[in-house]
Amino acid sequence: MRRSISSLVTALVMVVFALPALAHKASDSFMYITAEHIRLDIAVQDMARIQTLDANADAAVSWGELRAVEAEFSELLRRQISLSQNTEPCALLISLEGISEHSDGNYAVWQLASECLSKPGVKLDYSLLFDIDPLHRALIVSDLSGEKQISVLSPASPSLALGEAISALDTAEVFIWQGVIHLLLGYDHMLFLLALLLPATRRKHAGGATQSLRAVFTDVAVIVTMFTLAHSFTLIAASLGWFSLPSQPVEIAIALSISLAAVLALLDVDVRFQRGLAMGVGLIHGFGFAGVLSDLLAASPLKLLALGSFNVGIELAQLALVIIVLPLLYRYSFHPWYQKKAFPLAAIALAASGLYMALQRI
Repeated sequence: MRRSISSLVTALVMVVFALPALAHKASDSFMYITAEHIRLDIAVQDMARIQTLDANADAAVSWGELRAVEAEFSELLRRQISLSQNTEPCALLISLEGISEHSDGNYAVWQLASECLSKPGVKLDYSLLFDIDPLHRALIVSDLSGEKQISVLSPASPSLALGEAISALDTAEVFIWQGVIHLLLGYDHMLFLLALLLPATRRKHAGGATQSLRAVFTDVAVIVTMFTLAHSFTLIAASLGWFSLPSQPVEIAIALSISLAAVLALLDVDVRFQRGLAMGVGLIHGFGFAGVLSDLLAASPLKLLALGSFNVGIELAQLALVIIVLPLLYRYSFHPWYQKKAFPLAAIALAASGLYMALQRI
């Protein structure tokens, strides 16, 4: 039994330390599609992951440096983004048009022009960055069907039929799934939830009494609900443009929240304090979730449906994590070895993970 506990804790620690190296602000590009052209906004930092931009090594990318790579990067875009009509490839004229600003910094604005856009039966294929970043998404706003519609392209769904009306049901399905994926691949949010789960296994033995799994689950459910209510509020408010915060401080604060929750787990603070922590930190995490949607939803008549569906997806993923992980922690927490070694080791690993992630984002 001790060997199985040791294996579980070793695996948890390895995961905790491995995930921060992969965790970062979700990478998004934005495509605005009309019958005349496609406007493609790509984050300058994402372009730099593909091709060297900062020729003079001054830690900044100028307009002149973007123009210097225009021809080469246009060819890359031509290989990664394509249009076809009834399976026949469409000619694309690609040009660099300027720089725009989104919630997480500067984006290069590209124009993709094609006569096919005004014709029926056109399909868009997109694979930019998918080979190096499973988190990357192309967020699309199209008015080819007569009204603005939104969609998402991802490694699992890299194609879109243009001009076809997207139903409310399709929109809900797409954004529920994107919410699930965003939480499961948004390692910082997932690690914070794990830090919230840990104290429940220590409180079980407080005062010599043993709580049932049902009682432990109830404690955790209330804490996660506080987190949910808080991040739902800021997710909705920020996505609808009511107010916003700069992306980098939010991402740093999210990382530090993992360390804070882990340290408080070690200190065994009162459950009421844990609920307050979950609600306070949830407000910050909501801004992180909103970074995916705030630049996309403003023009869409289905923005409330998309926003609600995205939030449902996040909650489904949270619930799945709690249902899977909590019973395992509960089972092993009966062993003294867990309380004396496994619990503090996991908490210290989470705290170190948050600090490391924050340093990466500074």
